[in-house]
Amino acid sequence: MPLFGSKKEKKQKEGQDASGHPVETTKIVELYVDSINNITRNTDVTGKIDPYVIVYANDVLVGKTKPVNNTNSVVINELFVFKSKSDPLTTKLRFELMDKDDIGDDDEVGSGSFNPAVEESLENQLIHLKYKGQDIGSLSITMKIKEILLV
Repeated sequence: MPLFGSKKEKKQKEGQDASGHPVETTKIVELYVDSINNITRNTDVTGKIDPYVIVYANDVLVGKTKPVNNTNSVVINELFVFKSKSDPLTTKLRFELMDKDDIGDDDEVGSGSFNPAVEESLENQLIHLKYKGQDIGSLSITMKIKEILLV
């Protein structure tokens, strides 16, 4: 009886089935909302905003970050994963910075967008946020495209 790892054991390579044939793969996007930076627009009468980010990919809601109380800059480090119907580099990303309110509707603080097709790097990108044409701060994001096996 051969022991595990013996020379007689057939080695199967990653990305291949037991017969050595390639296995189908697909690409997914890992989008990290890293931080909210130096927000200058305040929508609260007292204190600072309670910011969170709404993320859209090709105008489809991907998700929302958790609100953070009373701050204009914060490290978030939240991950969103999705699969694009086409090449992930053609995915248009849109971000809306919101202020969580306990009473009434949440306030829009600003918005920005990211087009990975025109960028040299997808890591540590600064998304400039605007409200009515005025710069109001930024978001830091990282986008990773990963190839995964379909089994």
